[in-house]
Amino acid sequence: MKNKDKSQSKISLFFKKFYPTYTFDRVENIPYELLEENNIKLILIDMDNTLIDNKGRYSKELKKWVKEVKAKKIKVYIISNSISETMVKKVSKELGMRYYYKARKPALKGYKYIIDEMKVDKENILMVGDQLFTDICGGNRFGIKTILVKPINKKEIILSKIKRPFEKIILSHYYKKKGETKK
Repeated sequence: MKNKDKSQSKISLFFKKFYPTYTFDRVENIPYELLEENNIKLILIDMDNTLIDNKGRYSKELKKWVKEVKAKKIKVYIISNSISETMVKKVSKELGMRYYYKARKPALKGYKYIIDEMKVDKENILMVGDQLFTDICGGNRFGIKTILVKPINKKEIILSKIKRPFEKIILSHYYKKKGETKK
């Protein structure tokens, strides 16, 4: 193998831990058929910029989607890196979900806590989030399927803004590998 090929191979291996299983524009665009095909029993969802915007609002379509998914006997659980419980608790109550905050994704502690509490096998769990380095990497490290959604709005905390250009590089490799154009 040539040096260039070895370098590309190492890059691909490194990037792979950030590749989502699926991508969708928004949470409410995730079709029930996909959940059913994958025998999903529990959906873990990031909160900030995945469920809610920077003012704590979510769409009517999202609320309807959550209600429909729960009616199909799929549990939905917020897993947030937020250090303040107030907003996480409010959103989880309004949407009828359980929650885990201070998750420190991609660390695995929150995932382990939830799986112990919910008693669902990993192959039946899905992680949904808007960030590769926290949500998707955490879900992949835990060994569950992942869905990357686009951030709800452009205004983000500084740490997220810093990470986005690096995410674009990884996503361009991901789409190229899948034979797709940039979304």
